[in-house]
Amino acid sequence: MKKLIDRLGLPRVIGITGLALLIVIFLISLLFQNRKIQIGSCNIIFAGTENDADCCIMISDGSCLVIDTGEEADGHHIVEILREKGIETINCLILSHPDNDHIGGASLLADTFDIEMVIMPYFGKYRISYTSLLNKFTDAGTEQIFPAKESSLSIGDLSLTVYPPENSYYDQDNDYSLAVLVRHGEVNMFFPGDAEKARLKELASVSLPDIDLLKVPHHGRSSSAASDFIQRISAPVAIVNAVSAESKIQKALEKTGATVYYTVGSDHHFTSDGETLTYTGT
Repeated sequence: MKKLIDRLGLPRVIGITGLALLIVIFLISLLFQNRKIQIGSCNIIFAGTENDADCCIMISDGSCLVIDTGEEADGHHIVEILREKGIETINCLILSHPDNDHIGGASLLADTFDIEMVIMPYFGKYRISYTSLLNKFTDAGTEQIFPAKESSLSIGDLSLTVYPPENSYYDQDNDYSLAVLVRHGEVNMFFPGDAEKARLKELASVSLPDIDLLKVPHHGRSSSAASDFIQRISAPVAIVNAVSAESKIQKALEKTGATVYYTVGSDHHFTSDGETLTYTGT
């Protein structure tokens, strides 16, 4: 041991006990460097809707995130899913944009559950259904957030990054869509709402990690911008909120090799353990 102390250039006063302590500290530091933060599982449900409409529910660490709420006719089914999962509080509701196929069930959710926070894009055009919904949130004391810049927050074990529209006015209402990156450990999911050409051009400049699941923009309707976007993201799992995608989008999805799930009339369930995303059925 004396020779080891001399070789390391350590003062002899450290002695054997001191050297042992240094070794223990070094080994503990290695252990913590290699240790992964443990997170629980996440349940992800894409609600089956009557028509082309969006709703995704994520439940993680006892917290609930809902992205879009389908049409008004879908509200009771969404409530049913949440009740089956034992949900009493929606910790965060994200409404990507104010079209009725994204906000239609929100009024019933607000009547049925405590909603702590709602995140929406700024929308300067008047629409009575949207205004009425905002008034309901105000009356319920729900925190309303209209992000003006890229924002991050955590819901349970989920880490969210919200990308708001970069302009205050668009010709197409779909281009007001919020985009949301949801991370669960190493599993990444991306939701671009109904983004069309102008908004997809903005999102093309966003630096994203490798995406495991992509919610296909605008119900899989054909456009060159959407086709290019899908191929750039190249996610292995794709969700289309429709009966089927249109031909150009189908071809783009085929090129990426994605497994595609369609939500009209059928729920789709996934689980994430923070490393792997697994499809668990309808």
